Amino acid sequence: MTGDLEQTIEQVKKFAQKWNELYATEQFEEMKELATEDVGIANAPESKSGTGLIYGRQAYYDGIVGAYRGASGKEKNLLVMQYEDWEYVSLGDPLSFYTIGKYTLQPDTVGVNCWLLRRTSPTAPWRVYRVVNT
Repeated sequence: MTGDLEQTIEQVKKFAQKWNELYATEQFEEMKELATEDVGIANAPESKSGTGLIYGRQAYYDGIVGAYRGASGKEKNLLVMQYEDWEYVSLGDPLSFYTIGKYTLQPDTVGVNCWLLRRTSPTAPWRVYRVVNT
């Protein structure tokens, strides 16, 4: 693994750690800003498209808040991205990166999540561009 790739993976891990911290402290508006404006969420139940995608920061926000509040609207489900054990897949440039790994939605749900992260330059912050939930 090259030094540049290792450094990029460390940046991605820090991004995921920040995501976890914001979620745990109910800072959902701040989490919304971690996504691109045209973020796409795949396998979204409310999608009307054959692709299963819905788009936009508001949909991203709604999904995060919905997971937290649960079916009753009053739950406080802790969603934890276990980013230390994720797979990190470079797309051949320092501006696009896939992460694939396990998450837990307490108390009893485990799943796999995939993020496509993008940034506008090697020094710009990462943003979630696509989410695939399973």
